[in-house]
Amino acid sequence: MTLRKLEIFYCVAEKLNMTTVSKEMHISQPAISQMIKEMEEELEVRLFNRLGKRLYLTDEGELFKTYSRRMLNLYQEFEEVLEEKKDFKKGKLKLGASSTIGIYVMPKLIQEFIKEFPEIDISLKIGNTEDIANMILKNDIDFAFVEAEVDMNEIKSEEIWKDELILITNPKHKWGDLCEIDESELKNEKFILREEGSGTRKVFEAAMKNNHIKYRESFTLGNTEAIKEIIMTGLGISCLSKLTVKKELDEGKLRGYRIKKFEINREFNLIHHKDKHFSSLMKEFIQKGRDREI
Repeated sequence: MTLRKLEIFYCVAEKLNMTTVSKEMHISQPAISQMIKEMEEELEVRLFNRLGKRLYLTDEGELFKTYSRRMLNLYQEFEEVLEEKKDFKKGKLKLGASSTIGIYVMPKLIQEFIKEFPEIDISLKIGNTEDIANMILKNDIDFAFVEAEVDMNEIKSEEIWKDELILITNPKHKWGDLCEIDESELKNEKFILREEGSGTRKVFEAAMKNNHIKYRESFTLGNTEAIKEIIMTGLGISCLSKLTVKKELDEGKLRGYRIKKFEINREFNLIHHKDKHFSSLMKEFIQKGRDREI
């Protein structure tokens, strides 16, 4: 089994279309078919079912796809480690972050790191927690910081920061200068929430469910800034990270409240693939993050 065969198999398993793979990898379709056949003979299992003109992974194919991805990831990491050993102060970091962290924490952290290591090339991908976790699995990013727990066998998670979610309203809302709101007040409000898959949404929904609080969802938005703008118009209320609304609270554009009897706290987590090798550069960045208060 060669690295090239693993790459071809994984690409076919992802696309399930040999014509597409042939064009992308610049290899003839008959050659791809032959390599797949050789792998099936070597492994003594069928990796694909061919039904008409379409390909489908078998159960064994799905399993082999998972392990192929991990083997390809490890080889890529090996190449990166070799590069790092040549010069610690040069290299690349591929970071990921869920939306809240990516917008409100990472820019300053990256700025401070580049100031100390100006020759480091850093890329940052931002998405909801589920999207970022899938990027980890595909080795599109080295590690990430997310707002919600990730329940995937191949991903390890550890707390790195703490955060609090608060209710936010228009400054003219009837709650006025109160600091805490009774849960009974919530059922009559129109909640504007983040989209499905958002870490902020998951934490809010879990808190409401665990405390048996009923609420009414008006609509969803996939962007925290958009939610804040809507709340300022008085069309509803929301529950967002205190970190994301600090500026608007200070300027009096929004009001913030806690719910009586409990707080909605959460962890911001560092996540990475369980097989990931942490280079000295990665360890340095993570330590800078641990040392920084948000």
